[in-house]
Amino acid sequence: MPRFSLLLATLIFLPLTNSGAADLVTERVDVAHLSALPRNPAWASTGNDLGEVADDLQLSHLTLVLRRSAQQQVAFEKFLAQQQDANSPNFHRWLTPVQVGEQFGASAHDIDALTQWLQSQGLHVDSVANSRFRIEFSGSAAKVGAAFATRLHAYLVGGEQRIAPAGVPQIPTALSAIVKAVHGLYTHNERPLHVDGTAPLFGGPATVPTPGASSCSPPPCTYSIFPADFAVIYDMNPVYEQETYGGGQRIAIIGRARVYLPDIENFQTQSFMPIKDPTVLIVPGGIDPGPPVSSGGKVPPDQIESTLDVTRAGSVAPGATILLVTSGDSTTVNGVAVAIEYVADIQPPLAQIMNVSFGGCEEEGQSDVDFYDSAFSQAAAQGISVFVSSGDAGAAGCDGSFAVPPASQTRSPSDICASSYVTCVGGTEFADAANPTAYWSSKNASGYESALGYIPEGAWNDPISGGKPQLAASGGGVSMYIPTPYWQVGPGVPGAQGRYTPDVSFSASPDHDGYFICFAALGVANFGPCTFSIEGGTSAAAPDMAGIAALLNQKMGSPQGNLNPRLYALAAVPGNGVFHDVTVATSGVAVCDVSVPSMCNNSTPGPEGLSGGLEGYVVGPGYDQVTGLGSIDVAQLLAQWPTTASAANFSGLWWAAPAAVESGWGINFAHQDNIIFATWFTYDLAGNFWWLSMTANENARNTFSGTLYQTKGPPFFAVPFNPAAVTATAVGTGTLTFSDGNDGTFAYTVNGVSQTKAITHQVFGPLPTCVWGAQPNLALATNVTGLWWAAPAGVESGWGINFSQQGNTIFATWFTYNGDGTPLWLSVTANNMAPGVYTGTLYGTTGPAFDAMPFLPSDVSALPYGTATFTFTDGNSGTFAYTVNTTTGPVSQTKAITQQVFGPPGTVCE
Repeated sequence: MPRFSLLLATLIFLPLTNSGAADLVTERVDVAHLSALPRNPAWASTGNDLGEVADDLQLSHLTLVLRRSAQQQVAFEKFLAQQQDANSPNFHRWLTPVQVGEQFGASAHDIDALTQWLQSQGLHVDSVANSRFRIEFSGSAAKVGAAFATRLHAYLVGGEQRIAPAGVPQIPTALSAIVKAVHGLYTHNERPLHVDGTAPLFGGPATVPTPGASSCSPPPCTYSIFPADFAVIYDMNPVYEQETYGGGQRIAIIGRARVYLPDIENFQTQSFMPIKDPTVLIVPGGIDPGPPVSSGGKVPPDQIESTLDVTRAGSVAPGATILLVTSGDSTTVNGVAVAIEYVADIQPPLAQIMNVSFGGCEEEGQSDVDFYDSAFSQAAAQGISVFVSSGDAGAAGCDGSFAVPPASQTRSPSDICASSYVTCVGGTEFADAANPTAYWSSKNASGYESALGYIPEGAWNDPISGGKPQLAASGGGVSMYIPTPYWQVGPGVPGAQGRYTPDVSFSASPDHDGYFICFAALGVANFGPCTFSIEGGTSAAAPDMAGIAALLNQKMGSPQGNLNPRLYALAAVPGNGVFHDVTVATSGVAVCDVSVPSMCNNSTPGPEGLSGGLEGYVVGPGYDQVTGLGSIDVAQLLAQWPTTASAANFSGLWWAAPAAVESGWGINFAHQDNIIFATWFTYDLAGNFWWLSMTANENARNTFSGTLYQTKGPPFFAVPFNPAAVTATAVGTGTLTFSDGNDGTFAYTVNGVSQTKAITHQVFGPLPTCVWGAQPNLALATNVTGLWWAAPAGVESGWGINFSQQGNTIFATWFTYNGDGTPLWLSVTANNMAPGVYTGTLYGTTGPAFDAMPFLPSDVSALPYGTATFTFTDGNSGTFAYTVNTTTGPVSQTKAITQQVFGPPGTVCE
């Protein structure tokens, strides 16, 4: 039998490997042998050409989007599927960006080959993504053009100037196996997907008109959606009654402008919500969009978008922290892409939820689709749930939202929403016109609530505004680049032609029951201190879903990652009440003609009227390419969301039931090998310290068996600690069986004694939330909980640490060796004395023998041994300082400690 110390060291320090990361650059890079990249957008035509751009024009945030080998891609997709499979040991095993790169990124050889080629062309390599999925570079227009065997020209498109290669860009053939696309070679205009609506008025002096959820004077009644209405319509109040408000969750809103904070605060005040400002983060290296507009009667579209997204996400999840992550646009910089890249790749993560309410269309170019898909695939592996607006021009995704329809329209889905790693959110419209009093009160209750309950929905489609045709409908369609994901199956899914969008939908019509928003800059109708507006679009629907994800994460106690596999699985179960299926019947359209735009489709009008537009898709039972699976009953979603225990839930401290708080198990999981390492701290037959260790393999689902070892080693005060001096003796066998994340049994045979004990998971209260800003390192980091080991190689001595709910106390068990080399374990309850610093008294105990039934805590006696102080510098390292009283006097030492998570560490903030 191998020495126990060597076996344990091998398991604990098992590295993450790069699955199949073979070198894809296998030939010398020859600039004379070139291969073409994906085609240019159609607008880069000679009819729009303004000529070459200046040679010295500086281009930044250009990105090589890297390709994986076929083998590596299969492994990556398999891993992502396992992350959402409750029966897999990889279930919810979220990686950090660096770990994504270690397992699935490009090889070091290929990264070197690409950076050397870029530098040889006179370009500057600005960064390599932590995931090794992308390389960002910059340079002058002349050198960029030359590197890709073309020239860059300016083009006039719809009144705006854009840049694109005049010819098809090319790269050396030797690099074509690793380079999938180059993002940023041409200007891509991502549009904010919102629109202003017609504000209903009610009450108040005529000189100070005010908006309300219901306005019936003068008739007919009109309505707008306040947070209280949204909660009633989509069944959120039962969730709020359970104190689930999104607490501890962070939502990253992708934006291109700051918000005017009084707008957010006035909205919250008028909506009877707590005041909570967003945190505004300008992406390092991006473009500062400048201060928000606060007066002048006009609000820039990007500021409207930021304000709408922040208020919608924050009103659905008022307990969540909203991070507005912004970078402005320029002729050469796509601010949306810059912000998405930052949120996807920053380590530690900013948030576990991302919202993007911008979009263009796939037809404009494959490189944009490839870039966003790459970033979102990384986000999925990291447990980040991403929500994207499906578009506001109906099936004509390439045409301007809320614009006069052009004579020739292009059917195309959103380029950002096409990724299978995002939940694409479309728009519905309430079908209440025939009998509004059945769904709305004529009076406003608390919080301006006037909705009476769920309102039947059709597709959002407002083809006429002010008597003139417009493009204003839920975007959707099928991707020409992204294949149908494995989970997109079920009634209504058209087949397997590509990725279908959207996935879900919420109310989005600005003119028919739009969302209440505040904008001080408008300087018109006031609602108390709030200058109001009514907004809509799928830009409102996406942050609605982001807020719901925050509620879900809080309820489940952890990030849920890409929601789509679970959403489609839930949709396949009839009668669970999770989805409001949008059909022709629910739309209220008597006769549905797909050639005529209406609430039963996302077809578009022509430039002169309803006819002459683009035929879209029809709503129908199950899935459709207008509203997806439909809208969501939030209470039912949270109630029906699977809670299957996963291997990751088992890590921590477990006690013998019902109250054996002085004897238990410290358990840590090796995710990739279905192995656990368990330390049983208990008492021998004489009532003295005893701890046994077990490395156990999973021999059945959630059942782990192994040999129990008793070890002897150097005393705790030995410096350095020598693992080779540890001896291990097998004393029996043990089996841990987990029925769920909180309950299980421990069956053992030790020295001829066999027993089975019930055990419960003690999380010492819910894990705390990270505090950002004032305490950025680790005052309250969740991943302190776990097993910590003495550095550099003291793998036979260490600490099991668990955090209190508030984060101001830890409970730690120190398993080590006494002066005579016999096992010793001491316990400490340590209080938070300063950021990341915890101090308490060390106790040693004597108690009933391990085979005592029942185990009586009253038989345990405690004796102070000394004091201990833990200081955590970050989520993976720290120091343990102690003073222990021995027979020869006090011994004081400080040891560096490193967290050994026996597999990939958890994120610092969850």
